[in-house]
Amino acid sequence: MAQYSPRQCLATPGASDFGFPFAPYAIQEQLMQELFSVLERRQVGIFESPTGTGKSLTLTCGALTWLRQHEELVRSELLQRIVEVEKKLDRLQAASAQEEDWISAQSESREQQVELQQLNHLCSLLDKREQQLVVIRERTKERKKHQKFRTRPKPEEEQQVDNEHPSDADTDSDSDHELGDGPEEQSEDRYRPVQIFFCSRTHSQLAQIVAELRKTPHGAWVRCVSLGSRQQLCINPQVRKLRNVGLINERCLDMARSKAPANPSKKSRLAAGSAASLSRCPFKAPAKVESLRDVALCEPLDIEELAVEGTACGGCSYYASRSAQDDAQLVLLPYQLLLQRSARQQLGIDLRGSVVIVDEAHNLLDSIAQLHGSELTRSQLELARDQVSGYKLQYARRLSTRNLLSINQLLFVLRRLLKLLEPKAGATSVRMLRTYELSSEGDFDNIDLRALLEFCGRTRFAQKVQGHATRAQREPRPSENQPPGSSRQTLLQHLVTQHKTLGKQPHGKRKLAETHAEAEEELQMEKKSSSSDQVAPSPIRPLLAFIETLTSNAADGRVLLNPQAGMVKYLLLDPAEHFADILSEARAIVIAGGTMQPTQELKEQLFARCPERLVERFYSHVVPPDAVLPFVVAKGPTGASLCFSYAQRGTPAMLKELSMVLQNLCNVLPGGVVCFLPSYEYLDTVHTHLEQSGGLQNIARKKRIFRESSGAADQLLQQYAEAIAVPKGGALLLAVVGGKLSEGLNFADDLGRAVLVVGLPYPNRNAPELQQRMRYLDERLGSGAGNEYYENICMKAVNQCIGRSVRHIRDYACVFLLDERYASARIREKLPEWIARHIFEPNGVAFGAVQARTARFFKNR
Repeated sequence: MAQYSPRQCLATPGASDFGFPFAPYAIQEQLMQELFSVLERRQVGIFESPTGTGKSLTLTCGALTWLRQHEELVRSELLQRIVEVEKKLDRLQAASAQEEDWISAQSESREQQVELQQLNHLCSLLDKREQQLVVIRERTKERKKHQKFRTRPKPEEEQQVDNEHPSDADTDSDSDHELGDGPEEQSEDRYRPVQIFFCSRTHSQLAQIVAELRKTPHGAWVRCVSLGSRQQLCINPQVRKLRNVGLINERCLDMARSKAPANPSKKSRLAAGSAASLSRCPFKAPAKVESLRDVALCEPLDIEELAVEGTACGGCSYYASRSAQDDAQLVLLPYQLLLQRSARQQLGIDLRGSVVIVDEAHNLLDSIAQLHGSELTRSQLELARDQVSGYKLQYARRLSTRNLLSINQLLFVLRRLLKLLEPKAGATSVRMLRTYELSSEGDFDNIDLRALLEFCGRTRFAQKVQGHATRAQREPRPSENQPPGSSRQTLLQHLVTQHKTLGKQPHGKRKLAETHAEAEEELQMEKKSSSSDQVAPSPIRPLLAFIETLTSNAADGRVLLNPQAGMVKYLLLDPAEHFADILSEARAIVIAGGTMQPTQELKEQLFARCPERLVERFYSHVVPPDAVLPFVVAKGPTGASLCFSYAQRGTPAMLKELSMVLQNLCNVLPGGVVCFLPSYEYLDTVHTHLEQSGGLQNIARKKRIFRESSGAADQLLQQYAEAIAVPKGGALLLAVVGGKLSEGLNFADDLGRAVLVVGLPYPNRNAPELQQRMRYLDERLGSGAGNEYYENICMKAVNQCIGRSVRHIRDYACVFLLDERYASARIREKLPEWIARHIFEPNGVAFGAVQARTARFFKNR
């Protein structure tokens, strides 16, 4: 594809020229102007704007303002350049007749002719593209005159959709893209304008951007498309009812390749036993997909709206969004679809010359490491071994010698991995190995793993094995009226059922009778529904993902081998390599978040190769300085020092001090109080102590008490809000740092008049994964880098908790940091600037003064 880069530079516009829907605050003006400059100068920007300051909307307005001015400059400069080259060419041709050195004159004239030809070609491609977009807009207007596209589902339909998806359907699994059928081929030469790829953590956060975009003038002209996985966008009932992401992908691709007519009878659908017998997906008809694509390009739609639109017009929302992507100016997508190269390739995402904005990026390094890690359990390996063995036994005579060799190699790798996971007496329970050390110990270092992966991808081996296992499971079981099945079929059927049962049971052994009862219950459920829908997820894809990690640079990661737990896991230690292509291809990159500090490790691990491009900006909060009153509480009510380290926090003395702190503060704090504790275990300890010491009863006279659990939090939050909403109501919420309540939630106004952070929530330093990462950072970045990383994990979690308190310009709250270690200058400098500079007595003060100052703060409100 062709692209034109202007020679002129855009001037940074004034604060009123960004199309911001409200009167912007000073920090919003600064952020938009700095962002504009970063995009124009092709830089990498790290921006921290406190939560509650309209960061996402500010980023969107700043980026789209630059994009529109850039597109206008491209068009005007391209036409101007054509005129200039034509004039220069005329002068050269006129002068060449009088030149004695006619060879040099002809050479220069030839260069100008080539440039003119290129410019005219670009101009024609740009004209053609704009004409196509005009046709799309006109076609969509015409269709909307004759039919009403979007019909919101009825309440009962919405409930049904919610029940069909797992609780984590808001995010894309790291395997969502793995069964993509690749980008559509673009045979024609096309003009490729600059695109903005805006990614965030969840689809709900991206949906908020679409809602905010509609409030701005940019919503009327920008072509905005939201990308997601089949799990979010598929509208085919046969596919949607499958709970597993991998099965959804496989069924979709089977139906896409099927030659059977669409919309078969119910009987034939129930009898569908293989990809060949599945009907074609009626929603993937080209005309319907094109119609939905046009709608998506003419109106900003979030993921939910795109799916509803697809249901209304009968077109596949997933393929429509992919088709619309090339013509979109703003592409919204979750982390997983941008940060993984394989995902970008499957979706046809081309970052060359584009702008990449990563919002909510405080955990960017961890996200990259998690996305490129891989884990296998012993049960997965055993099931994979038996499924591949069964497939080989069934088709051995039909396989070529080369393919049979590849399958035998895969089986050998499987068996050797299982051998490595066998517990050995006297052996170290957990070991860290380099990738080549694992291959050597497993005795498969002579196998070309890249060639093996190429074979599996080329032949779609994982899907074939899964299909064979599904058919084996579906075959009738032996009974009085049926001949017994083969031992292979019986074995596979038993293994799949056993794998599913093991996956559901908690840690520890169950009684044999209970296991048999569950197995019988599952068999009854399978008889009531399509057996293909009940098959366990294929273990082949996790296996191939793990083998792929073994082909990576040995210095980039380590393999954790834990025979006692029956687990082998690849840990990515160097995220830079997986971010390098984004860094080299994108025109500009913006990394933004509410709590980006400390940023040193981010710069050292991702941007060490281009320090000259790096720009850092940290903005204050929009609230006035007197709206936040932060304290370092170094001493408790009895005057004892507060230190909630792992060794001391569970002592009776510390529990007593914490109980008294909570009781005293709840006497002077209005509304809701959120207290963040280091772990669920410690939360239970504190709650038990409060209950036994009478602290709960004392607090309950002022506030209702709620405690976070590891399950869903929606009902808890609703009850918490209701307790505060009553006249003179109040509540104390005991939550966990790093839990569901510490990120992404809004405790605005009375929901969070105070936030308490108890101790410094350092992770377990003895964890093998953390030790290996710290050791790697020390080796690569120098002594102390590992400790810096360890401390930063803690402080980022603390900063996320603090960010829950103040959410808008008229909000106000107190922040209490309960631990004498917060008095350290080293710790304070890693707090958000808008908190650190307003701390009352940074070195700590007597608790009585804290309580008195808190009472005056709220009395003046």
